[in-house]
Amino acid sequence: MGSTIEYSSFQPVTPGITLIPESDIDTRPDEELIEVLKNPVPVRHERNVWAFWNTGFDTMRPWTKRNVLGWVRRQGPSWDVRLLDMVPGSPTNVQNFVPQDYLPECFKNGTMDGMTKGQHASDMARLALLYLHGGVWLDVGSILFRKFDDIFWRDLEDTNSPFEMGITLLQTRKHIGQSLTGFIAARKGNPFMERWMQIWLELWKDGRTNCLGLHEHPLVKPLGFFVPPDELYEETKRKFDLGGSGRQFDLKIIADYLALNLAYERVRLLVDEKTGWNGPEYYRRNVHLLDCIDELWKTHEMLLVDEVFPLLSLPFQPENMETDTKQKAAADYVGYILANCSMAKHSQGFWQPGIRVPLAMTWNMPENADADIKKGTWAEYLRWASMFCEQKRSKGKCLPSLKLAEEKEELIYAGLLEAK
Repeated sequence: MGSTIEYSSFQPVTPGITLIPESDIDTRPDEELIEVLKNPVPVRHERNVWAFWNTGFDTMRPWTKRNVLGWVRRQGPSWDVRLLDMVPGSPTNVQNFVPQDYLPECFKNGTMDGMTKGQHASDMARLALLYLHGGVWLDVGSILFRKFDDIFWRDLEDTNSPFEMGITLLQTRKHIGQSLTGFIAARKGNPFMERWMQIWLELWKDGRTNCLGLHEHPLVKPLGFFVPPDELYEETKRKFDLGGSGRQFDLKIIADYLALNLAYERVRLLVDEKTGWNGPEYYRRNVHLLDCIDELWKTHEMLLVDEVFPLLSLPFQPENMETDTKQKAAADYVGYILANCSMAKHSQGFWQPGIRVPLAMTWNMPENADADIKKGTWAEYLRWASMFCEQKRSKGKCLPSLKLAEEKEELIYAGLLEAK
């Protein structure tokens, strides 16, 4: 699965990026980095990158393997990247890093079922790992363009900063405040993460083995359903594509699949007078907030999801940008995300028949195993730049946190696990 892309394969031809000094890049062979991933070091600090694939690294799609290896190369030795799994006896098994009390029974016993068991096992792992050890969680479908220190970690480590957690905002209800949970940063012992984990464990009690009906649980049922993007346009003034219109999505299935987000919303909107927890206040004061579309999902705003693969598969001919409309479109898209986005996140988890096929599903096809590094394409240039280039924007400092207005959603006045 190794890439033949080298430091000298390209030069930056799109604006807003510059070469990282070769001495600052981890240039060890892929095989050596894979051995490190398969034999992770014990936790030694909070600068951890956590990711998960339930059946282990060897079963991952080639493009996602290259994503994780790219994280290692970009972050350097001050960060420990771990790709965990549920493989019995594996050094990378989640349960080597998380005590049993922090995981649902179906995870510990290996009895999870359903089409999305891998995704929900991942949900279970991320909350416990971040709460117990701290660090950054990142889904394996993410191609990284920026160091975590320069996204929000530097602020989380700063003792003079109020921030203790970082996440990206993606509006999915009437009023903004929701998040995309595929990219989270938190200090060890974070109180928001603790409460989020406790609710999530409660949702998976009583013999539950899959997500079906989770949206009906009394702790999250009052929150209702998420609103499809096209129905939010009047609120957000932003159009982005998830493959279809609201009428094509089963909102109950989506709410079950995204129950982790419902648990998150409960913590965010909860005011527990007995313990003193004020979710809206903590969220605005102590969480470093970035815009999900701007930093992770710009692809969904710039293109329809099924337009990305043919664009990246075009021959790399930047010299023809001025005369060839397809070349210009490829250069504009690739150039923009490389210079202005923290990463490009391509989701593999949820798809319903009748909606457009996204890039991740296309790259997952066996015939496209190496399409992300196909020689002489814009995809190859994108992959090269993700390993060897850095952004000129906000260089050496964190991206600024967004400011939210006072909460407009209905607050929940109750105990953490009190149905109300």
